[in-house]
Amino acid sequence: MEILLVEDSPTDRLMAVEALESAKLLNKLNVVENGEEAMAYLRREGEYRDAKRPALILLDLNMPKKDGREVLAEIKSDPDLKYIPVVILTTSAAEEDVVRAYGDHANSYITKPVNFTRFTDAIASLGHYWLEMVTLPPEHPTPAKPVPQVRRETQRTFRVLMVEDNPVDVLFLEDALETSSLGQFHLRHVSRVSDLAAVLKAGQFDIIITDLGLPDVQGLDSFRKIRDLAPDLPIIVLTGDSDESAGIASLREGAQDYLVKGELSGRAVARAIRYAVDKRNIEDQLRHSQRMEIIGRLAGGIAHDFNNLLTVIEGHAGLLAGDESGVDDRRESTTAILEATERAASLTRQLLTFSHRQQISLKLLDLNSVVEIFSKVLSRALGAQIEMQISLHPSPLVLLGDLGMIEQVLLNLAVNARDAMPTGGTLIFKTSAKTLGLGETVPQSESYTRNFACLEVTDSGQGIPEANIPHLFEPFFTTKLPGTGTGLGLATVHSIVKQQGGRIEVRSKLNQGTSFEVLLPLTSGVPESLETVPTALETTTPEALGEKTTILLVEDEAPVRRLVTRFLEKRGYTIVAAASGVEALALFENHKQEIDLLLTDMIMPGGVSGRQLGEELTRRLPGLPIVYCSGYSDDLSSPDFHLEEGSNFLQKPFKLQDLQRTIQAQLSESD
Repeated sequence: MEILLVEDSPTDRLMAVEALESAKLLNKLNVVENGEEAMAYLRREGEYRDAKRPALILLDLNMPKKDGREVLAEIKSDPDLKYIPVVILTTSAAEEDVVRAYGDHANSYITKPVNFTRFTDAIASLGHYWLEMVTLPPEHPTPAKPVPQVRRETQRTFRVLMVEDNPVDVLFLEDALETSSLGQFHLRHVSRVSDLAAVLKAGQFDIIITDLGLPDVQGLDSFRKIRDLAPDLPIIVLTGDSDESAGIASLREGAQDYLVKGELSGRAVARAIRYAVDKRNIEDQLRHSQRMEIIGRLAGGIAHDFNNLLTVIEGHAGLLAGDESGVDDRRESTTAILEATERAASLTRQLLTFSHRQQISLKLLDLNSVVEIFSKVLSRALGAQIEMQISLHPSPLVLLGDLGMIEQVLLNLAVNARDAMPTGGTLIFKTSAKTLGLGETVPQSESYTRNFACLEVTDSGQGIPEANIPHLFEPFFTTKLPGTGTGLGLATVHSIVKQQGGRIEVRSKLNQGTSFEVLLPLTSGVPESLETVPTALETTTPEALGEKTTILLVEDEAPVRRLVTRFLEKRGYTIVAAASGVEALALFENHKQEIDLLLTDMIMPGGVSGRQLGEELTRRLPGLPIVYCSGYSDDLSSPDFHLEEGSNFLQKPFKLQDLQRTIQAQLSESD
């Protein structure tokens, strides 16, 4: 339908367009910027003589040249226009303003910043209101009804931080604030982005107003740096008279509003500040609501998966503890426990990968070798009912990737295919090389290569309904029964592929199967040789590798500490164990001459982390070999802290054999 938007704020215009798109109502949108233009448009005057009559008017109340209330009164008093529904856009939800809007015969109202759900509901209700309940204006004016008195809140003080190197513009803003309706305000000013961190640390602010042309950072880069320094504060951008495009670009980057320097009136500044602060508050409320919903859905899925795994572990551990079985039965129980713990670890890795917090170790890999070797693990996970076929490209397909992540893609796609074939079927893994043609889009990863290693995973299963395909890679989207899946599998695949600089597409037909095509950028070089994937029961004979070697073990979880101590002592190592970084520092002073290696968890109680402990001990004993281990730590993603899996770092849960190999590698490196 034809929609007329009467709105003078560029920010609010963008928000209204997004709301209309969200409500699926944006067929034809016409925009005018003030009340005079609105009436000219509706009466088809001047340049608007060919304008079509709108089916809906979205009207801002506070506008230059002609106030929105004047426009509303003229519309509802005009016999040709009064039947057009009018939705008021207002920054105030106060009862008196709402009563007044309806008293002026508005059909509905929306509080800015626009709440999309509320907007959709209001528009939907207009159909019934328009056809059956439209209220016409009286033929003759009637005395205005007394407006209910509403108790106003005590006027607040706005704390404004301005980033601007031009002292004249600072004075203009201060003058605008003085003449605004904000009431009390406190203005702090810095001229460089580099000065911002110290000011933010020293004081609290409600909003930041920043120029984009600063001495140390220019353009959108200055906004991005400020946004990163103050992610929780709303930001208003200042632009020049001829550079509004920079303001619009900053909105798309996350700014709450922008102001043109030549239009720094008290009214404009007050409106922008109130709008930006309210918009950020609504965004925070919406994020909190979504976060709680996501946590609930995630908890249900994870609880289901983990409870199944714990049932397997607890049951088989009970059989082993009771010694009710023979050698073969004990072997079966041990295998089941090890495989269940590996699946639990895989689920944890999915969560970390999806949140971009998984430690990444990039290596040159041959996709053919990864698929061929990992297929041996997949065959056990899929079961006898699934026939697996593998077709590999004749030449190596070398890519720079994380082996664990690529295996995660294979596993998740295979499990997804297995679930689509409950009575059995065929699963095909095919690798090939692919070059994108001129008409095809390069993945949005700043990777300009057009040559890709292609992995196709095709099943003969039930297929995917067309309506579900656009949602497949959305976090927590699942067609399984509530509580029977996390909805993270395909979302994790999508996240990994994007992190690796690739893309993924899906083709599916009901009852004919599904095919996922994963493209990963090809590179040059010699791929690393991959070890044969160890079986669940891989063991090593205890060797006296640790003779005359003393390890300071720091682990706050007592069961883990006892397990590692028992394993290493059987292999000849002498263990000095501590439950915290503080305790480890004290023990180190007593055993300084004996300690050959530090083995420490990353996150521990007592105020001393594993990283801090390692830095302090290497200061006291330069060259001390260190092996870090962790389930997750913020330090893992720190650019100035180098960790390499299998060299000086172990991701929990780890195999004890990998622990022994990593310790030996560190000791050999320090010799």
